[in-house]
Amino acid sequence: VNRLLGLVGVVLMVWAIVCTQSRGGLLGVLAVFGITGLRLVRSKVLLITVGAIAALVLFAAMGINKRASGGAHEEGIDESAMGRIYAWGAAWKMATSRPLNGVGLDNFVANYYFYSDHWDGSNHAVHSTWFNVLSETGFPGFLSFVWRVWTIAASSFRSMLRLAAARAPPVVQAMALSLVAGIASFCVSGTFLTQGFTWP
Repeated sequence: VNRLLGLVGVVLMVWAIVCTQSRGGLLGVLAVFGITGLRLVRSKVLLITVGAIAALVLFAAMGINKRASGGAHEEGIDESAMGRIYAWGAAWKMATSRPLNGVGLDNFVANYYFYSDHWDGSNHAVHSTWFNVLSETGFPGFLSFVWRVWTIAASSFRSMLRLAAARAPPVVQAMALSLVAGIASFCVSGTFLTQGFTWP
């Protein structure tokens, strides 16, 4: 029953992420499956092959290739990607102009106009956890954030290895593996999603 519920849950969550057509979501899903596969699949060649096929299937299912607007000025970079590049540039300017404290929590969007090189008539989100933290808290806040993520990741990884070595109950080992996979997914997908100060 647990395995059946787990399978249904995984299928529903992956389908929900597929429906968003989010590249960051796709990378997060691949990170979770990659970490899980590294731990459970002995043949790394098989893991890489299956991972590449899964990535292509998810990419096609999400319709990401249809998101490119095809404008001549974009040189193959779609509107969404260019928007991120402009937002990341604005974030960097916010951080360098206010290096000690940034522009303040939840103030990126309100300050976008003042720091962006490309104004299209509306403010935009930064679409990067790392640039979000950097722009809103400055360099000290960014270094503190990275240190905390690293500390949590290292602690979770050590715990996973210790529980496996001690032959802890399977449910406990599964939880430890899911924490490591979740943190990896946060780091990978967070590069394209603004998740620095959300409730998780």
